[in-house]
Amino acid sequence: MLSAALLGAPPAGAATAPIPPASDPAALAALDPAPDGVPGARRLAPCPAATPPAPSGLGIGDLPPGPDPAAAWTDGRGEGQTVAVIDTGVAEHPRLGGRVVDGGDFVAGAAGTDDCDGHGTAVAGLLAAAPAPGDLLVGVAPGARVLAVRQTSAFYGVDGQTGVGDVATLARAVRHAAETPGVGVLSLALAACRTPAEVADPADAPALGALRAAVRDAVDRGVVVVAAAGNTGPGCAPNAGGEVRSVPVPAWFGDDVLVVGAVDDAGAPDRSSLAGPWVDLAAPGRAPSSLAARGDGLTTALTAPDGANAPLVGTSFAAARVAGAAALLRARDPGTPAREIAAALVRSAAPTPGLAPGTRDDAVGYGVLDAAAAVRGGPPRTGPEVHPAAAAGAPPSEEAPVGWIVGGALVAAMAAGVVVLRRRTRR
Repeated sequence: MLSAALLGAPPAGAATAPIPPASDPAALAALDPAPDGVPGARRLAPCPAATPPAPSGLGIGDLPPGPDPAAAWTDGRGEGQTVAVIDTGVAEHPRLGGRVVDGGDFVAGAAGTDDCDGHGTAVAGLLAAAPAPGDLLVGVAPGARVLAVRQTSAFYGVDGQTGVGDVATLARAVRHAAETPGVGVLSLALAACRTPAEVADPADAPALGALRAAVRDAVDRGVVVVAAAGNTGPGCAPNAGGEVRSVPVPAWFGDDVLVVGAVDDAGAPDRSSLAGPWVDLAAPGRAPSSLAARGDGLTTALTAPDGANAPLVGTSFAAARVAGAAALLRARDPGTPAREIAAALVRSAAPTPGLAPGTRDDAVGYGVLDAAAAVRGGPPRTGPEVHPAAAAGAPPSEEAPVGWIVGGALVAAMAAGVVVLRRRTRR
């Protein structure tokens, strides 16, 4: 968590996580650097069609939560920046305007622009979609390029097991993306949820150490690594009462990763967002719609191989918004070190209701993303420079929490809200 390294230690009483593994460059070097398919991987189900938005006359339910993204475009829209989206692939959607670059496929050895799941394309939409008449979808950085890297998919499997993609292939994908010229931000809208006992398993140490090395090298190269905090659900128990029962990888990896939780439309912590001492800040986790992976339209849901639909809700979509904001900051100051860009995003975050400025919460970190405030710069709202006692006399415009648009009934996050990396079965 960057909050500990850059903004001071967590408050007393915060949950304590296991210590992350040491960076292991030798383990990373032992992995094949080139994108290729998983041996024996084959597609198990047809790629699903999109779930298009129902005509509604652009009512309040169509409005994305949070402030207008255009408020952050004072210094451009992310032009000249490349964000690597390591995910289920990113389709070459017209709303991405020819700004998608094939970054390779670690699933089937085909192309990073092949997205059967639709998750990566939806993430890229919130990050970089251009505006269009007829809907309100627009990315935070609609001028940025997207490097599409397919690393995982629920629609592929090996030996009858559903799902492809593990910690080792993620390490390879991170290294490959970080070494691609021009990449300044890495979006990791995925999580491998483990118990404390599992992350302590010596058999997993080489893969975890290799991923830690890949992430560390990326940050040292100046790449801002943004990771989703993960969603609670089957196999990922909530962390409550100061007890860490679930550890998300790579969000767990300390000051190398900017970790993003999710808030709902009211600005409160989303009930499915995995809390923990690694969370640095939060962002809206619901997307009324995003880009569809097939066709030139939008989708309001993602469909699993078994046909189940899940709304676009979760920390994946919160992380996409933060990755877009990081691209805006990178475009404004191309030479700024990655950790300083991450710190600027955290320090400009708006405290949530009930969270005193300068304090940290395991659900939302130091507050909610305010991309416009980060781009403007100025005095920090959070972190050690701000103290609750001094904040009482601050102007309301500086300390008031961001207003959120309530778009109807809240829907619990489902499995599609964050891609889950498989745990390799031992034989």
